[in-house]
Amino acid sequence: MLRIEYFDKERFMRQLSVSHGSVLLHLDNGKTCDLKQDATARSMLQMMDTAPKKGFDLTVTDPADVTGFLRYMLEAGRTERVAG
Repeated sequence: MLRIEYFDKERFMRQLSVSHGSVLLHLDNGKTCDLKQDATARSMLQMMDTAPKKGFDLTVTDPADVTGFLRYMLEAGRTERVAG
């Protein structure tokens, strides 16, 4: 599971689109939704400017996607610290 604490909307959506497997968003009620398949969930992310204070948790189903999301997390965090 990956915890997203910094949210760069454009980079995140780009990473989501190039992911090979499912990208599961873990909701507070214990359920998950697949961001690759759920247009409503993607639309909600598009409306966000920052991640929630506690971040949000993702699971990727294709191990090859982990590297891309880790890179996203490092770059988004670096961008956030420079801008802040």
